[in-house]
Amino acid sequence: MRAWHDRAEQDPDRWMRRDLYVALNDIRTQLAEFVNCDKEELALVTNTTVGVNTVLRSLPFVPGDRILVLTTGYVSVNQTVRYICDTHEDVKVIEVPMTFPISDKEMLTKVEDALKAHQELKDGSRIKLGIVDWISSVPSIVHPVKELVELLHSYGALVYVDGAHSIGQVPVDLSYLRPDFYIANCHKWLYSVRGSALLYVAKRHQHLIHPTAITGDYPSNFEKEFAWAGTQDYSSLMSILSALKFRKQYGEDAIISYTHSLALAGGKAMAKILGTHCLTLDDHQVGNMVNVALPIKDLNHPKANTKDLMDILMDKHNLFTPAFRHGDHFYTRVSAQIYLELEDFVRLANIWKEVIGDLNASS
Repeated sequence: MRAWHDRAEQDPDRWMRRDLYVALNDIRTQLAEFVNCDKEELALVTNTTVGVNTVLRSLPFVPGDRILVLTTGYVSVNQTVRYICDTHEDVKVIEVPMTFPISDKEMLTKVEDALKAHQELKDGSRIKLGIVDWISSVPSIVHPVKELVELLHSYGALVYVDGAHSIGQVPVDLSYLRPDFYIANCHKWLYSVRGSALLYVAKRHQHLIHPTAITGDYPSNFEKEFAWAGTQDYSSLMSILSALKFRKQYGEDAIISYTHSLALAGGKAMAKILGTHCLTLDDHQVGNMVNVALPIKDLNHPKANTKDLMDILMDKHNLFTPAFRHGDHFYTRVSAQIYLELEDFVRLANIWKEVIGDLNASS
């Protein structure tokens, strides 16, 4: 990353007027091969929040349009939907409640029940867009994304797949998945630097989608409008090239196999130490992140909240895993990265055991 930054600073005019576009084209070419789509369908953005705003604030919503989301969707995504509803006449959100653990079949049934219930209203409204996670954030659950895309399409809805955690954690094949829109952070599991993401827009919709920051390249085609986002440091995007090189060197299957196996084994080890359980019903619902229940006896304890628990972990123990309440339990979500081993999960479990032990003792 620093090499790219230095290159830009040494000759900024050459970089911004010529070399940057060559590098961006190279990144998109390699990413397109990695996720199996056409290069012309990819744009580079800084993060998934920018991506969802790009799509939602470009789509022409009209009165009667409805947007379907899952209650476990990422907060920035669902709040962007709320913004769209607040700023458009008679555009409303349909929330599908999700409380895990449930099976893939139950997930699909819940979504279809919501689609059918809306269909039966016969009030002239339509579900224009469905937003589904590939892998939700908290709790972290791998969703039956192909089936969700097909289900929503069968009811005439466009589909936006929030794949923030997907690329690098599970194999991604967009030609097989066939979403209308897809976003993924490259700085999470692909191992590029923070501030690098890819946005996929199917060619049939590209005339509708424009960057959140309009530049002098408007109006133009999708590729050109998204190439230049104004004067800024593009080196985080350049790091995608190094990330792809690293993954090719060590092998995509080897990386995913190691981290997935570690998540499963680590989650089970932690649950045993804590005397609790992991959230998912089936191993295929686990990617590289596992949700382990915390043995909090009194969920109404004043310190039994996300902020206080995470503050203790960071300030006293100098580490971090998110803690959150879901259903009738508090969980911690643990990420199995390639630099971790099973012993790290054991150490974490013992720290959480101490933290929760102190909490329970003060009840």
